[in-house]
Amino acid sequence: MRDQQEPLMGREGLFRQKLNQLRKTGRVVQQNQNDSQSRLKELEQGGYLSNVQSTLSQTDPKEMERITLLDTVTQFYNHNTIVRIISDELKRSKRYKHDCTLLMYLVDGLYGVQQSHGTEVSDSILRGVSDFVMRTIRDVDIPARFSAEQMIVVCPETDAQGTSILAERMRSKICLERVSDLTQNWHVTMSLGIASFPGQAVNYDDLMAKLEGALNSSIDKGGNCVVIAD
Repeated sequence: MRDQQEPLMGREGLFRQKLNQLRKTGRVVQQNQNDSQSRLKELEQGGYLSNVQSTLSQTDPKEMERITLLDTVTQFYNHNTIVRIISDELKRSKRYKHDCTLLMYLVDGLYGVQQSHGTEVSDSILRGVSDFVMRTIRDVDIPARFSAEQMIVVCPETDAQGTSILAERMRSKICLERVSDLTQNWHVTMSLGIASFPGQAVNYDDLMAKLEGALNSSIDKGGNCVVIAD
């Protein structure tokens, strides 16, 4: 049973709201300062997203902010941004005694596509997959590009089993999508791994190790499958 706090859509949804604003306009609209919900204000813990915006508004108020917060190919949050977000989410998970689960995925065979067809095609596939992911995950989930091939979706207040339902939906539907038209009609599959805090990990480093281990297990099984960390 949750303690007295605002609904799930309240805080976590703002990360997606800001991501959507950045993807569409290259800037974040400032939140109304009269907002009285205490956990909503915790979104800006450390002032990370808003401080970046404030600093960049003195230089280049649009493109520099997009570059700083987002990956240029997927238009997801980039590595540095998502590390900060995950760190804050784990603190809240511990404080409010609820799960926080991470889903990591990659596009099967993407490196081979890049080698045989070039970066333009592989980037086009990544963009198509990213648009599919944005349409498929919940409004409260937070997507990011963690590395060249690895993508992460943060699933707040959700356990591993709940996240596996989302992962299986992604896995089963992506193969039906035409994600790029460059050189041919590209259809792809995904390998997906899942790890949850605090049930399967005691800190950030442990969680990421379990998460990458689960993804690697999925790849070792031949891809196109979902693996939950032990």
